[in-house]
Amino acid sequence: MAEKHRGLDYTPLFRFLLSNVGNEWDTIHREAVSRLDKPDPIFWLVAHSQEEGQEYVRVGQSTFFSGMYVDQENKLALVNPSLTVEDIIPFCKCCTHTLNGKIIPNREK
Repeated sequence: MAEKHRGLDYTPLFRFLLSNVGNEWDTIHREAVSRLDKPDPIFWLVAHSQEEGQEYVRVGQSTFFSGMYVDQENKLALVNPSLTVEDIIPFCKCCTHTLNGKIIPNREK
């Protein structure tokens, strides 16, 4: 029977990554991997280059995090540093949506 991982919350990892934007990637990666059972969730948000990165990534039903990448100086960077909650339109009115932990205002599509 296949092993299932239910209810894993990677929010602390994603917040750790966000808090380290601008810092040296190898150090960040080493610290993150040391606390995980597998490194895959890191790369849900972090791309190897800006071209491969996404402005934001949806994690779960209504949670979004800024997309990141490793820049040419081997530093962790945001794909779109000017992205705000105003840039994301929630896809339903019944849920509370967040970007990097901040509530996205509920407004019409």
